[in-house]
Amino acid sequence: MPSAVVTTDTDVFTSSAAYADVEGWHETVTPLRRAAPVVRLEGTGIEPVWAVLRHAEVLEVERLNELFTNAPACSVSQARGVLSTGYQQPLMKTLVEMDGEEHQAHRLVVNQWFLPGSIRRLDAAITERAEDAIADMRRLGDSCDFAQDIALRYPLRVIMSLFGVPDDDYDTMLRLTQALMEAHDPDSEGLGPETMIEFYEYFRVLAENRRAEPRDDLASLIANAEINGEPVGDLGAFGLYLIVATAGHDTTSGAVAGGMDALINHPEQLEALRRNPDLIANAAEEIIRWVSPVKHFLRTAQTDYELGGVHIQEGDRVLLSYPSANRDELMFDNPMSFDVARPYADRHIAFGFGRHHCLGAHLARLEVAKFFELLIPRLQSVEATGPCQNLKSSMVSGPISLPITYQLR
Repeated sequence: MPSAVVTTDTDVFTSSAAYADVEGWHETVTPLRRAAPVVRLEGTGIEPVWAVLRHAEVLEVERLNELFTNAPACSVSQARGVLSTGYQQPLMKTLVEMDGEEHQAHRLVVNQWFLPGSIRRLDAAITERAEDAIADMRRLGDSCDFAQDIALRYPLRVIMSLFGVPDDDYDTMLRLTQALMEAHDPDSEGLGPETMIEFYEYFRVLAENRRAEPRDDLASLIANAEINGEPVGDLGAFGLYLIVATAGHDTTSGAVAGGMDALINHPEQLEALRRNPDLIANAAEEIIRWVSPVKHFLRTAQTDYELGGVHIQEGDRVLLSYPSANRDELMFDNPMSFDVARPYADRHIAFGFGRHHCLGAHLARLEVAKFFELLIPRLQSVEATGPCQNLKSSMVSGPISLPITYQLR
């Protein structure tokens, strides 16, 4: 009987470069997961920390949101910052950094916009943006870098539609969202103050405009919201704008690009979708499971707890490994195979679970499904013309370069 605790080096879970090598990452992590659901990491600089590798145990932690909290740090980079500088209440927080009543009050401001019924109301806007992406493929001729030219642009344009901001702001939004995502990674130098000031000022002006002239868009809802009976204020609004703009961008672009890469590498699955378009919704779930764009979140134990045969002590950190949980053999048959007809593909936990379940999960599902639903009937052929390169990031990662050649009908 294997030991309940496996000691391993931290790099596979905290190094940006490790996540860029997707196959190598899974080759390293799979035997660890098979040996034990929870492993102790050493050399992280934030010990004690435990990596939670199996589906059931990740779900267990996600359900116990009062026992395992996001504060004081929800990522490795934040935890290292807290250790080096001491914990100080930040001036501005996003939903992923909140717990309890604070989290609930802020989430309620925008939650209605992201429920399934509301997302279906956005179907026309998402369809238009997906059509724009396919039109871009036509305009580019018969080749492009799919990750950069298509997958990166499509979800950001959807977010801009939600906010009601003009397409002329695309380059600014892209630059700012990418800078913020890079700053969350442990290997980055952080976000420069000039960039954060520019980001804040962009959304401050947007909020000011929407308070003066409200519209039927998400930007107006946030700008004019109240939290606990008080106006949300510029910092509160900024935190909500920020989480929608960033969390809904790189995760979805990674899923779309990773989905194309998976279909190219598994042409029989692409053919299955051509033969049976009704599989698209399930295929979107399989793509999201396969890519698992969010690589980890940290939680901090508020009391002693027994998890996967391991005694977690109060104050210990647990690292929830979503790509590992989504390849768990105890949950998915043949988890290392890509199968658009996979039974129960929607049991993946790429969006987390419980109180901290991803706010934009329904939107992301629809974006991925809509793009491939519209593209595949027109996609006569596609193949890679170079290696797929993945973003070096331990927080959110997916293909950053995917050169392809293709023919559209």
